[in-house]
Amino acid sequence: MHANGDVVCSIIDGRGDFVLGNVHESSLPAILAGSRAQTLRELVLSTPDQYCRAVGKTCALKTLAVPAGDDIATTLRFLAIEPTTTCDLRCLSCPVRDIAGDTSWRDAYRDGGPAFLAWDGLRRAKQHAADAVQALVPASWIPPVHERSRVMALLLRGRIPAARRGTLPIEVLKRVVSEAGPGIERVDLFNYGEPFLYPRLVEALRHVRQQMPCAIIALSTDGQHVRETTEVDIVDGRLADCLVFSVDGCDETSYQRYRIGGTFAGAFANLRRCVTRARGTAVKVVWQYVVFSWNDSDAQLRRAIEMARELDVPIWFDFAHTWGRSRRHPDELRYLAPYLRPFTALPGESRREGW
Repeated sequence: MHANGDVVCSIIDGRGDFVLGNVHESSLPAILAGSRAQTLRELVLSTPDQYCRAVGKTCALKTLAVPAGDDIATTLRFLAIEPTTTCDLRCLSCPVRDIAGDTSWRDAYRDGGPAFLAWDGLRRAKQHAADAVQALVPASWIPPVHERSRVMALLLRGRIPAARRGTLPIEVLKRVVSEAGPGIERVDLFNYGEPFLYPRLVEALRHVRQQMPCAIIALSTDGQHVRETTEVDIVDGRLADCLVFSVDGCDETSYQRYRIGGTFAGAFANLRRCVTRARGTAVKVVWQYVVFSWNDSDAQLRRAIEMARELDVPIWFDFAHTWGRSRRHPDELRYLAPYLRPFTALPGESRREGW
């Protein structure tokens, strides 16, 4: 569920290209039982490969093997809620740069230099061109996303609309959680945007825990705004089962290349404090290190592993697949295999099964 209330299939549809309904207008059960949800199932099954016609792009979830004996009913088991699209950083190539609406191509050179300016400029130019074509051509001439060819879906993917951003009222969030029911196995209270900037985060987590006592609750943060008082409420009250800190580097230089506006010192200090508080509790704290070309040297990666060992915190490496991605050969990085983020892979190799 996006912060504007739109319900989509998964994080893969971060833009909101195939919206099933909006919780400001309908209940969650009504949305999941509606015609759009049925159409989505038909579209998912209409192609044998990873391409999904509903969103007009490939989906890593679409062709996952079903374990023997697993229940394949369409009962809701996993709920991902994006509380807000508000964010404190301008991370390079992050969709929040588009969703927020306050970062343009003019910021690209300042944030990422000439190479990023060229990449971001071409991307934005293509989006503006797609919007212009759809504005000039009669609507009856352009098929909806799920009826377009693969090439047409790519070419006509325009800018993310301003209506995509928002913040969920706490009453709406609570209602959706209650409507989802106690059968939910996992709740992610994050997506795009920074969850610790959601003013009612602790209240939301308490409601999730009350309504779904057996569910795994996960949060992911850039670590800049994890205040100690909030941390105390979450850890001591076991309001989350997993807290993932995305700290993408081992020093200020490597960290700030991507996390524009943040500091390594601030994020790592908050990670350290949270690890100390959670030690001996049921709350798992993880350091996630997204790997790019500027933080992928053996010295940097081994230093991060050593820092995680000293802190006694698990570390996950996750290789980026967008601008600035690592170009290293997987054979050079085999020593990272025990530290890969679950269900991901070394660059150039197929992701591991699961999600």
